[in-house]
Amino acid sequence: MKISIIGAGNVATHLAINFAKAEEITVVQIISKTEKSAKSLAEKIYCEWTIDFDKLKSADLYIIATNDDSIETVAKNEHLKNKFIVHTSGSSDMSILTKNSTEYGVFYPMQTFKKSKEVDFSEIPIFIEASTPPFLEKLEFLAKKITKKVYKIDSKQRKFLHISAVFANNFTNHLLYIAQDIAQKNNLDFEILKPLIKETFEKVLGNNPFENQTGPARRNDEIIISKHIESLSKIDKNYSDIYKIISESIKKTHTNN
Repeated sequence: MKISIIGAGNVATHLAINFAKAEEITVVQIISKTEKSAKSLAEKIYCEWTIDFDKLKSADLYIIATNDDSIETVAKNEHLKNKFIVHTSGSSDMSILTKNSTEYGVFYPMQTFKKSKEVDFSEIPIFIEASTPPFLEKLEFLAKKITKKVYKIDSKQRKFLHISAVFANNFTNHLLYIAQDIAQKNNLDFEILKPLIKETFEKVLGNNPFENQTGPARRNDEIIISKHIESLSKIDKNYSDIYKIISESIKKTHTNN
């Protein structure tokens, strides 16, 4: 299968590198907005590149791996008319690809990517959706070339999957940043929290997060909660507000269950 990748960011980079290693798959071209990004990625996998859709090469599939705001605009490009196209977004509906093609779909790898950090792609789940059953089979074939974990879900499910992922990854990371900031502002080394963080995540991977919950809110310890909120308000009002909201959510969750 010949594929072209539109985009040269984090997701595009990891897909391109892993497809280049896969059997029966050839990345024929990288298309990007800037010469630097297109050339840099293309040179890593020894394929052609362009910034001009007039120079688009023939391929069996075009993967739009750009930011969400530009997916629909890219998909409407006249050079992609009646082509097999997919996007890689977790939150954008498949229907945004309908303007220019009858064979369209979604190829969503759920992971947090950085260009500079290698990942074991064989363990990354890929979620697929397509406008027709034959195209869905084609996407399943493609996904199984780079991962052992392939799931067929619709756009509504994928939207809520992405929201779950934001809580699990983005929000969790931000809470860890807050923990780091609070520690540093009180002359404490963030390193001393890392054994606790490690144990927390190891428990999550082996057990139900509901059952793992501990802390003042789980115990409904209003005296400690009030003291924490008072102390946080002196550091950052935003932190105390976040503490209140999460504590109330924990109390409500464990009171009702």
